[in-house]
Amino acid sequence: MAQFGELEAAIMDAVWDAGKPLRVREVLDSLDRDPEPAYNTVHTVTEILYRKGWLSKEKDGRAYRYGATKSREEYVAGLMGDALSVAGDRTATLARFVQQMQPGEAEELHRLLGQAVAREASQ
Repeated sequence: MAQFGELEAAIMDAVWDAGKPLRVREVLDSLDRDPEPAYNTVHTVTEILYRKGWLSKEKDGRAYRYGATKSREEYVAGLMGDALSVAGDRTATLARFVQQMQPGEAEELHRLLGQAVAREASQ
């Protein structure tokens, strides 16, 4: 999974934050960038994200609305998987990652791992 480019990430953030499909104009209006990208640029990158499978596309009058097909969490989890796939020592990499967690995050990870172990045992 490739990491999003800067404008791709901004567009996906806009759609994820909205929680609903947006027209290109709505995406453009929600971008906080200086200088503001041209409408055609945002439209082109939105279409690229659609072709890559990150956005859905539905007709809305003469325009289209674009909605996220995957969550932000799915995207980040994919990046984490990619990072682990290139780690020379996955265990050491995971250990370093866990060491950087806040106490509450580590507790939540422990709880989720327990659920995964229980689910695996029941199969």
